[in-house]
Amino acid sequence: MSGEARKETRRALLDAAAEEFARHGPEGARVQAIVGRAAVNERMIYHHFGSKDGLYRAVLEDQWAGLMEGWRPALEASAALEPREGLWRAFTAFFRLLLSRPLCMPLAMHEAMSGWRAAPAATLAMLPSQLRELYERGQADGVFRRDYDFELLYCTIMGALAGIGIFGPRFSDLRERLSREPELAARLGEQTVSLLLDGVTTPGGGGRAGAGETT
Repeated sequence: MSGEARKETRRALLDAAAEEFARHGPEGARVQAIVGRAAVNERMIYHHFGSKDGLYRAVLEDQWAGLMEGWRPALEASAALEPREGLWRAFTAFFRLLLSRPLCMPLAMHEAMSGWRAAPAATLAMLPSQLRELYERGQADGVFRRDYDFELLYCTIMGALAGIGIFGPRFSDLRERLSREPELAARLGEQTVSLLLDGVTTPGGGGRAGAGETT
């Protein structure tokens, strides 16, 4: 098998496994379903990943690496903006990207339920430096309150955005609207980020709505 063919087989397995793991979780996903979806021999899983668990870990790394790679241009662009506008644009760009990669959220939910045993290691120090610098610059300039840490803001916004995808469809009327209006989820994400940034913006911090924000 040529190097290119090996790459294609590995890619096919990652894509097929992501669908199965997102739908059924690491325990419920079946190897036969994965190789059937990928149209490859079962032994290719063990050749490329060593085991089903190895494939699952590789799927998580692949999905989240793709998410972060897609986010990087928005992070870099946000760094040159005023603090509030930069944070707003970066977080809303992330949410749009998350909506475009629908397997990331269910995979994260399965991992959360398992205690994050297989996910790549992460620490608060690994949060995007561009966002941390924007927030700290905003604090120094009096735009943001000094009594809330960046880590709290980051986790709160990310949790709230995830909540839109997880709990929004719980309500049948909202679920129907989301199916009819593809942009509704993105607008809800924008409003959520604005709402949470309101909570850390000082009364004299330059107004509640930055350029591009939903008022």
